[in-house]
Amino acid sequence: MYRFSSFFLFFYLLFTLEGNCSPSKKRDRLLKNTVFLAQDSFQVKKIQPHYFLHKKWLRQTIAPSFLLASSFFVWGERENLRAVRNRYVPDFSNHLDDYLQYAPALGVAGLNLGGKKGLNSWKRQALNWGGSMLIMGAFVNSIKYTSKVMRPDGTTQNSFPSGHTATAFMNATFLHKEYGHINPWYSIAGYASSSYVGVSRSLNNRHWISDILAGAALGILSTELSYSIIDGIYKNKGDYFSKLDMNQEIDKPSYFSTRLSYSVDLSGKTISSMGIESALEGAYYFNKRWGIVGDIVFGNYPFPNQEWTRGDLDLSGTRLTNISQETESAGFLYLTGGPQYTKRLGSLFLLQAKLIAGIMLGINGHVNLHGIITEKKTLAYENVLLPFIEYHVRPNMVGGGGISLTAMMTSEIGLSLFSDYKYSKPTFIVSPSSKTFGNQLDYIHEKASATLSSLSIGVRFSVFVN
Repeated sequence: MYRFSSFFLFFYLLFTLEGNCSPSKKRDRLLKNTVFLAQDSFQVKKIQPHYFLHKKWLRQTIAPSFLLASSFFVWGERENLRAVRNRYVPDFSNHLDDYLQYAPALGVAGLNLGGKKGLNSWKRQALNWGGSMLIMGAFVNSIKYTSKVMRPDGTTQNSFPSGHTATAFMNATFLHKEYGHINPWYSIAGYASSSYVGVSRSLNNRHWISDILAGAALGILSTELSYSIIDGIYKNKGDYFSKLDMNQEIDKPSYFSTRLSYSVDLSGKTISSMGIESALEGAYYFNKRWGIVGDIVFGNYPFPNQEWTRGDLDLSGTRLTNISQETESAGFLYLTGGPQYTKRLGSLFLLQAKLIAGIMLGINGHVNLHGIITEKKTLAYENVLLPFIEYHVRPNMVGGGGISLTAMMTSEIGLSLFSDYKYSKPTFIVSPSSKTFGNQLDYIHEKASATLSSLSIGVRFSVFVN
């Protein structure tokens, strides 16, 4: 349900009704659907929305429910997902999230100071924000100190849920409620900054992914509850609520989205385990059917475990025994784009298909050896983890396509199931690790191409900017 000014309403009715009915019929239809509230205001009766979840409480809870369910399903994958963080950014440390969690609320204050009217006056905004903070604080702290989940860095037992993420998403929803109906870019900016806070909490090794997802859910839910309570006290839907409530069909389904998926290598030759992909995606449409899409995809793909079959390893002055071998996962960054076609299936769903091409950038890695290293002279020994072989990945072209089915939660928000296919043939340069063995294993030098034929299946959350 979206709000517009009375000025826009007048011209909307003028142009949409013209040509569909005669002047007398237009007047009758306008009067039939109009309730005069005062001398200078009117209200259009609620037209039954055609999008998926037309009940207000369902729309308010769909995002928190999805995030809480995701938190539950990834609980068992926490260690694996942290291993991805340790693989690529083990030394990440940044405190911007301490401040950025409040940025959307400061945005609301700045817009007020600039004279931009939102949904409410500043006094009622303060009540909504204060109520959101109280509800969010009660949720988060009561769960934190009863669940007593250890943080990934091992410091304290108050990891679940993430308070920073809850605060960030509470403030982002506050900005969305006050100004999102005026311009969707306010909502996009708010949720983008809060998403950064959540990601940063993981990169800083302060929270598990399950903590972050649950924190985001509680932040959104807290603001929705606060607004419902305050609206009940005031007995209206906002100080500057425009009184217009009707569904709009998307003319050009341009969007921004985030997505998460599992990926499997269909070639079955190089990467045998299921990988994880995350992406940012955007599309610009020229009309209802055709547009161009671009995305930035990060993928992490484990290599299959291999047994060490070469026996003990003699080095200069030492011997490595009881050896096991572990290959660091392959990481790829895909930068792709191409044409996309959209077909509306009734008023509830969008079916989209795309063709993509671009470049794939590989992240270098190691093959590590676990074992016991013994000094030949003193026989002193210790357990060690040694980088054994380095592999470097050359940039390569990538091509493919994808298909998605989007359910419209509201006229501006969609939740999609999607499947993408990508084909590439990267070249791996293999050499001895310079960190450990220097030039002792110069005989290990290889260059090999590997076919990567991957299929990704996952979910996508989109904000449409019509």
